[in-house]
Amino acid sequence: MATRTTPREDDAPTRHADYRPHLDGLRAIAVFLVVAFHAEIARMSGGFIGVDVFFVLSGYLVTQLLLRDLGSYERIRLRRFYARRYRRLLPAAFVALVVSAGAYVLVASAAEVSDSKSAFRAAFLYVANWHFINQGSDYFASDINRSPVIHFWSLAVEEQFYLLWPLLLGGLFAASKRMGTRQVTLVRAVVALGALASVIAALHISNTNLNRAYYGTDTRAYQLLAGALLALTPRLFVLGERVRKLLEPVAVLALAAILALATSTIHIKTIHRGVAVTLAACVLIIAIESARTSLVARALSQPVAAYLGRLSYGIYLWHWPVIFVLTRKTSLGPVAVFVVTCVVATALAATSYHGLELGIRRSPRLDRYPLQVIAVGLTLSILGGLVVVPAVLNTKHASALSINGVDPTTLDWRAAARDIVKPPDCTPENIKSCTIVHGTGAHILLLGDSNAMMYIPTFTAIAKGDNLTLSVAVYPLCPWQQDLFFLIGVNPCKQRKVPWYGGVIDKLDPDVIFVADRPIDDPAYPTAVFTSGASFKPTAPGFLPAFQRATTQSLVRLEKPGRKIVIIQPIPIARVKDDPLECLSSATSVDQCIYQANAAPTAVERLYDRDARPGVVSTLDLDRVVCPRLPKCDPVVNGIIVKRDTDHITATFAAAIAVQVDAALHRDGVLGSG
Repeated sequence: MATRTTPREDDAPTRHADYRPHLDGLRAIAVFLVVAFHAEIARMSGGFIGVDVFFVLSGYLVTQLLLRDLGSYERIRLRRFYARRYRRLLPAAFVALVVSAGAYVLVASAAEVSDSKSAFRAAFLYVANWHFINQGSDYFASDINRSPVIHFWSLAVEEQFYLLWPLLLGGLFAASKRMGTRQVTLVRAVVALGALASVIAALHISNTNLNRAYYGTDTRAYQLLAGALLALTPRLFVLGERVRKLLEPVAVLALAAILALATSTIHIKTIHRGVAVTLAACVLIIAIESARTSLVARALSQPVAAYLGRLSYGIYLWHWPVIFVLTRKTSLGPVAVFVVTCVVATALAATSYHGLELGIRRSPRLDRYPLQVIAVGLTLSILGGLVVVPAVLNTKHASALSINGVDPTTLDWRAAARDIVKPPDCTPENIKSCTIVHGTGAHILLLGDSNAMMYIPTFTAIAKGDNLTLSVAVYPLCPWQQDLFFLIGVNPCKQRKVPWYGGVIDKLDPDVIFVADRPIDDPAYPTAVFTSGASFKPTAPGFLPAFQRATTQSLVRLEKPGRKIVIIQPIPIARVKDDPLECLSSATSVDQCIYQANAAPTAVERLYDRDARPGVVSTLDLDRVVCPRLPKCDPVVNGIIVKRDTDHITATFAAAIAVQVDAALHRDGVLGSG
């Protein structure tokens, strides 16, 4: 995420009269909200909106810069503008990416390192957001911690905006030159229409593809354009004394709204949250720019807050690598991770700011050679992405596996890491897309989170073999129970689950529903949940009653005369440090990657068994299918890599176990007679 220190950020703040420290103070708040979100502080699950605030600020300040050029020179000095973007952003980003790559090699497996090369390349070339859209990365899912550069998506959005916006704005003013006094009004109207089109697109696309709506430059443009509209409407900031006094409580309310939207207290959809934050940020900017002596403006202008705001770009660059290392190498809780990250990232940002960035930004010599600066900047970006970082990442190679009874050439851990079946986008508006196999027999539905999604190949094979109809309603981090959520990804899950229970299941009217969740209370990776307005860790006294209530209510909702419900019990998982695929990527023997799993039924599994009722609800235990030698779990079974991470089986293995699962379902009378 690119941030700006001032409208003339290339100078030190004390060297010009229009420096506004309150805007830097607002940046400081925004960046630490993002840090809190990435540290996974439960109550700050909306902290990602700090990026939204940055987008509005960036659109506002960069448009002011461009308007000054238009006012003084009747054109935008593009070479100067682009050269200063590179001088402002590239040095810190280049160093952060190279250091991050070096640190990643030390803490990640060969499989992860190999998989990260394209992400680093996209980060250097400022297209990370489109890379993550193409990869299907879920920003709100737990697997984002597998990418060391996930945070560069927002920097990519801003850089793409900076590339296009000067051309578009300059073109608008040139095309409307004959409009005279109505010129700015026309430009403002066009920009407003662009912002409106962007927000409509974001809201529409989010109904079917939240990742595309969240990461897309076009679906984020409304926030940058909202800031641009503020800059194009200077009369908003020239208000009478009476109005300025009224703005004091308005500023307090706007800042309070932003902070509230960053918490888990407010439950609204992700894109709707972004729209609300955009409006609040615009109101706050108007209030503190118009009344710079107001309480909020003075608080944001405090020296420490303003200084942290000037460091916010660097803090953002460094915070994610710090969190990545901390969560990999320590057992610190979220609050401790947040505190340590704030201290370390701020120290790194300050070192970069004073030791590297300011010298390049202030250099009068570089001012004289904008074309050369642009050429060098482009060259460094390309070399960094295509040469430097790959060279750093290539220092970690996978070893050849020596496996008794298995041909090493048949084991491709790189392919296993990507061995995932993409689920259909199952919504009430597109109900036909839910069904992926059509047959003349019973209609079965697979429902749940990514641990249900991994069984798509299993049930696809079963449906085709038994002439069944198969529908799928699954989404990562979205447990099948109606009023149950994981603390990460609450809002995206609600966007999916409400339609499932509100229309999809009834429209599909399946004969058998298979439900599955991740192993919530497995000792290897216990997962906190949110239900009935409260959050619970699996070890908390209130967890099991709350979980049982959500499960029972959901089973009642799913039940129907003649319908069968099958709860697929959670399979054994590995601890993070025992990830079997990561082990396979660098081990010299497959035996090194055998891990110990919990063999005893967990409280959740016992609860599922108690909910079983003959002919209505049954359970399916696949522990011995996945781990034939339980509690020892082999990473390779029958020559196939079993898992692509700690808990998800590969699509190839899922298809291979279809015969065993089908036999168990027929034996138990779920499909056909027992």
